Amino acid sequence: MRKSDTDKIIYTQLIIARMGEKELMNWWNTDIAYELGGADFLKRLLGDTLAPLAAGEGILKAAQLKESQSIKDIPNKQQVYSLFSPEPEINVAINERLRHFKRYPEDIPEEISQILDPKKDWQYEELVALLSTESANNYTGTSFGKEIKKNPGDGMTELMSKLASLVSTNEKGNYVLSYYQG
Repeated sequence: MRKSDTDKIIYTQLIIARMGEKELMNWWNTDIAYELGGADFLKRLLGDTLAPLAAGEGILKAAQLKESQSIKDIPNKQQVYSLFSPEPEINVAINERLRHFKRYPEDIPEEISQILDPKKDWQYEELVALLSTESANNYTGTSFGKEIKKNPGDGMTELMSKLASLVSTNEKGNYVLSYYQG
């Protein structure tokens, strides 16, 4: 997987992860990326450079835990993939890229740095506007969430964008899993 594709996926995940924090949509019980939340503590602990990245990893983990609670109820769950629980090779690429950013913070793309800026007081509409225009108009509502079909021609970045577009339509305080089956 190309670094640029991995960066796009991380960017998309971080937009939704920031959106889900308590101050905005309250999908997960975190406020670690906000200056008045955990970001100030992380800054004192890790410094200006690594603190935003640590906050980003924290909100990504919170989102992943939320999704895993929903995925565990789906039959044949070993074939279920979502925005924060992607296919194994994508997950490996994301983790390797985040490790790279820890070692070489100057390589963090500007758009990812902006999402992780603890001083920025994001509004829901601003974050939605940052999402790709790739939307999943064709999904099936299930008792587990919103399921999209993976088309043979879909690239992973497009698939993640479609999942994010569905997640962004969730109501405040009510996270509905958007997923596809492999």
